[in-house]
Amino acid sequence: MKKALVACIENWDTLQEVPFVLHEGGCIVDVFCSKRSWLITNSYYNNWIESSDDEELYIKELITLAEKKNQPYDWIIPADEKLLKILNDAISSDELFYKILPLAKIENRDILASKAGLSRFCQSHSIASPKYIIYDHKNNFDASSLQLNYPVLLKQDLSWGGGGILFCENEEAFKKNILQTNKAYSTIIQEYITGKDIGVEALFRNGELLECNTGEVLIYFGNKFNFTTKRKYFNNNRLVNELRNIGKQIGINGFASIQFIYKPEDDIYYLLEVDMRPNIWVPYGRFTGHNFSEAVKKFLDPASPAEIKNIDEEKVTEVAFFYRDIIRCFKFHDFKGILQWLFNYKQYWRFVPTYDKVLFKKNLKELLGNKIKKRIAGLFKIKSKS
Repeated sequence: MKKALVACIENWDTLQEVPFVLHEGGCIVDVFCSKRSWLITNSYYNNWIESSDDEELYIKELITLAEKKNQPYDWIIPADEKLLKILNDAISSDELFYKILPLAKIENRDILASKAGLSRFCQSHSIASPKYIIYDHKNNFDASSLQLNYPVLLKQDLSWGGGGILFCENEEAFKKNILQTNKAYSTIIQEYITGKDIGVEALFRNGELLECNTGEVLIYFGNKFNFTTKRKYFNNNRLVNELRNIGKQIGINGFASIQFIYKPEDDIYYLLEVDMRPNIWVPYGRFTGHNFSEAVKKFLDPASPAEIKNIDEEKVTEVAFFYRDIIRCFKFHDFKGILQWLFNYKQYWRFVPTYDKVLFKKNLKELLGNKIKKRIAGLFKIKSKS
C-alpha cells in the first residue's frame, strides 16, 4: 500500500475527513500535527506523529520525516496555507521542494499561499482574473492618483479563510480601510466583480486534472468573504477545460481549492484563488459523482490515465456541511435552516459523519458542549428582552 503523510500547522476544522478520503483511496495515512488538531478527530489515520508547537522546530521535524529513507512516504500533503507559505520560504533544495510541495513547476513557486503571486501569474499567462494593483506600504500615496474603479477589495497577501479582506465602496472607504491593513505584508487592491461565486475542489497529477467537483455557493457563514456552509454542485465541461488549462500552466501536483466568479454579462469565469491544499468539501465529492478516493488511486498510479468521464451537465446536488452549518443556523437565527436539518431536507442527514464514531462524537461535543449552548442562551436572552 502507498503511504501518505498529512501535515498541518494550524488547527483548522477543514481537515477532519481528509484521512477518510485517503484511506478509502488505498493509503496508509500518517498525520503530523499538534494534539489540539482536528486532523486527529477521526478513525481513519494509521499513525499520529505529534508535532512541536514551535514553528521552526515543526519545519525541521517535517523535513526530517520527508527525508527519511526507511519506509519513505509516497505522498506528503502540506494541508494548510500557513504551512505552505513557511515551507516555500524555508526550502531551497529543488529535490526537497518537489518531495514536499504540491507543484511540478518550481518556477511557479511565487504562487504558493500568495494572492499577489497568483495575480501576477494570471496576468502574464492570459488567465481571466480581476484587475489589480500590488501595494507594498513603503510609500504614501494619494488614492485618487490610482484611478481606481470602485468598488475594490483590499486583500492581505498572507491571509486565508476569508480573513484579511476589506470591501471599499468608494475612495473614502478605501482611505479608511488601507490604514487597517498589516504593513508587514503586501496588499492587493483588486477590482470587485459581481456574479456567481463558484468553488471547486480538484486533484491534479503533475498538472493533469484527475478529478474536480464544482459548486455554486449558496450560503456563507456571515458575509461573502467568509467560509461557505452550503453549495449547489453541478457539472460543466467548459469549467473542466478551464481547470485543465490552469493546472497545466501552474503545474499543480496535488489537491487544490479553487475559486472563480462567473459574470453572466461577460460570460467569463474570473479566477480568484488557487489554494494548493485539500479543503473541507473534498469528502463530499462522493455524493455528487466525483469520488476523490478514486482520484487518489489515480494520483498514486502514474500509469493510470488522467481522464474525467461521464460529465452529466443535468445533474445538480445541494450539499451542506453539517458542523459549520448548524453553528451558522444558531448564530444567525436561521430557523428555516434548523428545520431543514431536522426534517432531512434534500437528504441532508447523509452529510452527518455518522460513518465515523470518533468524528461524530467530536462534532456533537463541539456543538452541544460549546457552540450551540451559547447560541441557545443568546436566543433566550433575545426573547426575554422582547
